[in-house]
Amino acid sequence: MTIYDHCVDAYHEGRIGYSNDIYDALVQLGLGRSHRVLDIGCGTGLASIPLIVNGFEVVGIDASPAMLAKARAAYPQARWVAGRAEALPFEDDSFDLVISAQAFHQVDRGAAMEALVRVLRPGGIAALWWKHLFTTDLVYTVRQESAAALDVELPPSGLGRGFREFYAAPLHSQTVRIFPWRIAQPFASVIAYERSRAGTLKHLGGAADAYLTEFERRLAERIGSTSQSIVLSYVQYFYSAVKP
Repeated sequence: MTIYDHCVDAYHEGRIGYSNDIYDALVQLGLGRSHRVLDIGCGTGLASIPLIVNGFEVVGIDASPAMLAKARAAYPQARWVAGRAEALPFEDDSFDLVISAQAFHQVDRGAAMEALVRVLRPGGIAALWWKHLFTTDLVYTVRQESAAALDVELPPSGLGRGFREFYAAPLHSQTVRIFPWRIAQPFASVIAYERSRAGTLKHLGGAADAYLTEFERRLAERIGSTSQSIVLSYVQYFYSAVKP
């Protein structure tokens, strides 16, 4: 069991994927139709969906049984495996592309990078990415205001303190690219997304329910109508490299 097993329905309802820039970048790096793809920390399969629907052979691995159950139900044509990023149960040099979206900040990065490199074939592509709301985004602002109103602090978001383990790995052509992305989401989806932020809610402990109530109240107040869509402004960090 993981912290995400308890919020899988909210995750499935509220989480969105990533912009086309990410997948265009994979093609620019050399992603081909015959390539075999591993998605580390796949969750419900969000990052893999564009690859699955376009016919790529995808294997997803995650430590959450509930997340994997959602992925299997939605995309049975892919293979979904229970396991840890630090101990990938796959043979050496067995994937052409290894991706991981919004996940490596939750694992032992050094051990996970070592495992990633092991299963990636020579010449294969490693691509890891995160997205964060801009600090000027309305939802980001309401998060901060809600926490301040309750006199609690939100934990840092995402990777933090750089990605030294990525640059230390035996890879070459390490690159980080930044892709802005704006997308409109229904109010209910934004609320579900907030309820799916398991790490934040765990950090808040006994204040989590009060925070969610305050967040929903303030967001509804700011937009004026819960039938109105909310534009989310993201910055996406895309790390890529190649195995010698």
